[in-house]
Amino acid sequence: MTQLSYAIVTPSFRTDADRCALLIESVERYVAPHVRHYVVIDRRDLPLFRPLASPRTELLIVEDIVPRWLVRVPGIRRFWLSLRTRPVKNWILQQLVKMSVPFALRADVLLYSDSDVFFIKPFDPRTLERDGKVPLYRETGQRGLIAFNDSWQAVGSRLLGLPVETGCDTNYVGNVITWRRENVLAMCEHIERTTRVKWQRAIVPLGVFSEYILYGLFEDRVLGERSGHWHDSVTRTLCHWQPVPLDVAGLEKLKQGERPEHYSVMISAKSKTPVADIRRVFVGG
Repeated sequence: MTQLSYAIVTPSFRTDADRCALLIESVERYVAPHVRHYVVIDRRDLPLFRPLASPRTELLIVEDIVPRWLVRVPGIRRFWLSLRTRPVKNWILQQLVKMSVPFALRADVLLYSDSDVFFIKPFDPRTLERDGKVPLYRETGQRGLIAFNDSWQAVGSRLLGLPVETGCDTNYVGNVITWRRENVLAMCEHIERTTRVKWQRAIVPLGVFSEYILYGLFEDRVLGERSGHWHDSVTRTLCHWQPVPLDVAGLEKLKQGERPEHYSVMISAKSKTPVADIRRVFVGG
C-alpha cells in the first residue's frame, strides 16, 4: 500500500500573526517532519507573514487560489467584491478558501488547523490511520446542542442533492480536521452536477454555511464506505471556546485539564488572550 502524504493547512490573517507564529513553532517542534505546513494569507499580508516562512512552512496567497472574479477591495475588510454575485462576506470567503486549497496542493491528506491552535506533544498523523483509512471527526448525540447545526446540515444537504434532515444528531466541526484531497475534488464536482453551476458560485451567495459539515455529509451520505475515512469521536484538542480572555491563572487551570489524547490546544482568538501569557503557561517562555 502506498504511504499517504500529509500537509497542515492554516488560513490566517494579520490580526492572528502572533498566534500563527506560535502554531508554526509548535509544528516545527512536535509534528512529524514528513508533514508540510501551508499558511494561507491575503496578498496584502505577505510582508507581515514572510518572516514565518521556512523550508517546511510555505505561504499560499488567497488571491492565487480563488476565482479571479473575487476581488479584495483596498480599504474594505468585511467582504470581497464579486464580479458575478453580490459581495462575499469574509467568513464565507474563508470557507471557500479551505475548499480551494486541495486544488493547489498535492498532499493526499490535509489537516485543517486555525491559527489559534498549537501542538503540545509529538504528533504523527500516520499513527491514526486504520487500514489505510484516516479519521473523520464526527460527534453524535448533538441534537439541539449546536445553534446552527440543523441549518448548516440543511444547506449542505441541498448542495449535495440530498434529503434535508431535521433534529440532526451529528457534528463534524472541530480542530485539526482531516480531509482527503481526492474527496474534496469529488465533492466539488458533485456540487456542480447537483446545482448546475460552478461550485464556488453555488457557495458564495449563501448566508449560512459550514465547510466541515458539508464535507462530513459528503463522506457519510454520498461516499459511505468508499470515503477512506473511519469515524473518530475523540476530541484530541484541549479547547477554550468562550470569547472571554484567560489570565495566567485561567490558563493554568485550562492546562490542568490536559488528557493523554490531547496533542494540541485551541484558545480562541476571539478570547483575546495574550499570546505572551499562553507561551508562559504552555511553552515556558
